[in-house]
Amino acid sequence: MVGQHARGAGGAAPPPRPGGTAVVLLAATGLPLAGAVAGELTGNGGGPLFALGAVLGTGVAAARCTRPGRWWVVIAAPPVVLAARAGTAWAAGADAAQGKALASSAVRWVVDAFPVMAVAVIVALSVVAGRAALAARSARTDPTANPIAKPSRIPNPRRTADPGSDRPPAPAAVNAGPTTDRRRRHG
Repeated sequence: MVGQHARGAGGAAPPPRPGGTAVVLLAATGLPLAGAVAGELTGNGGGPLFALGAVLGTGVAAARCTRPGRWWVVIAAPPVVLAARAGTAWAAGADAAQGKALASSAVRWVVDAFPVMAVAVIVALSVVAGRAALAARSARTDPTANPIAKPSRIPNPRRTADPGSDRPPAPAAVNAGPTTDRRRRHG
């Protein structure tokens, strides 16, 4: 599984992938920022380049992160997208966004970035759900993947009724005290 530290046969975690955390952080923050910068340079600040960078960055980060890091990627997507949009928009028009104009500009940046934030969260949740489904499926098909899920070798002492019969299940054996059978006495 990509990004998960599955336990091997010896119980030890495999060595971490080279650059795993750096790749996740770069994808989660770098691609939205690069998309926002590209959007500002082309004159379409909150346009398709910004949306593509933000959604692609969030999706790559969700696909490459560790299992505990999945929820951090989902939770961090909206603030990262908003910071990338607001930071590049403010830097592009720094003289216009001061004082009272800064507040109205900030509202406009939030409104512009909101659809992109929503799509980024939906993409992150979709990737997380897909990874979880694949992990559950591989755990069901590979009995060595989860040592806790191995079937028990202890037989069930209770007898149950046949599924097609109308008879109730047989009562469980009741321990009535010491036995009089000499073969079972130990002392």
